[in-house]
Amino acid sequence: MDDLIYIRVSTEEQSDSLPVQEKKCRDFAQSQSLNVTHVFTDAESARTTGRPQLQAMLAFCRKHKKKIGNVIVADLSRLARNVVDQGSIIASLAEQGIRLQSVDEQHIDGTASGKFMAGMTGVFNQYFSDSLSERTKYRMQAAVKSGRFVWKAPLGYLNTKNGSGSTIKV
Repeated sequence: MDDLIYIRVSTEEQSDSLPVQEKKCRDFAQSQSLNVTHVFTDAESARTTGRPQLQAMLAFCRKHKKKIGNVIVADLSRLARNVVDQGSIIASLAEQGIRLQSVDEQHIDGTASGKFMAGMTGVFNQYFSDSLSERTKYRMQAAVKSGRFVWKAPLGYLNTKNGSGSTIKV
């Protein structure tokens, strides 16, 4: 059987952590005598399932389901930050006979307790994501109200900082 690794960061700026995630997954695979043949890597938010490499991995699993034993992730937040999406992905893999292995949440399995813990972990991951989004929106609104420009400057302009915050210059 072949085994796959899926790793993800939210932005290109965080891509330094991808090798760490991959090593963590490969070390786990080695400790379990798993045979990693493919690594799928995304640099996008886990708030949706539209990530290109997640979709490529899921398509690969559908096409090769008889040959794939496990999909390995560093932790469930790398897979999804939405409890419904996480549940759908895990169920889809299970229907194909493929087991999701989380290095940090090794209690996730097909038992009643494992399913319960996967659901609870998904709820916590979604809560973290949603609360972070709410705080970010609030802070951005406060910055705009105070006169700061909080977005990347349009083409032809530069972001600069002055004593009162960020502005754009021609």
